[in-house]
Amino acid sequence: MEMRLALALLVLAVAASQLPSAAEAANYTVGDEKGWNPDVDYTAWVKKHKPFFKGDWLIFEYQNGRSDVVQVDEVGYDNCDKANALSSYSKGHTFAFQLKEAKDYYFICSYGYCYNGMKVHVTARSTGSSPSSSSGGSSDDSSSSDDSSDDTPSPPSKKSKAKSSAASPSLLAGATPYASIIAATGAAALLLNRIML
Repeated sequence: MEMRLALALLVLAVAASQLPSAAEAANYTVGDEKGWNPDVDYTAWVKKHKPFFKGDWLIFEYQNGRSDVVQVDEVGYDNCDKANALSSYSKGHTFAFQLKEAKDYYFICSYGYCYNGMKVHVTARSTGSSPSSSSGGSSDDSSSSDDSSDDTPSPPSKKSKAKSSAASPSLLAGATPYASIIAATGAAALLLNRIML
């Protein structure tokens, strides 16, 4: 009987270790230790850190007066054009932006460096689903700021230069992380019940 209980607890522990950590958002410092600066390969940076998920934070670290962070649509990104900017930020040395929706996000530097590659495009995925095909769109609910605001949004207090934790896709396609936890717990409970009987 004790052997069955020990085996059941081991199975439960293994099942619990396989559960996704989707409830945790990741913090990404754009450009890693190089920050938001000219002559950084942001395409390679995105490839290194993707996938990005809804709820993750992009941290832009830059030199005040030398660069800015401008959220644009796909056309503005392709043309390095801030004319129809969704938001712009240039105060301080750090700007935190939360990916609040599963969609494409585009950022450029409007100080001329965009033409040399100082721009970044990330696609935020919703947990457990395929990449979003929507691009551009409104950013009314994103945590970005205009230059007229003194409040800088802050990501959760995780000290990370790159990726603090990755949100994993759900065990069940299209399900919420909580549904995965419930399903895994239920499966473990059924297995435990069979072992105990």
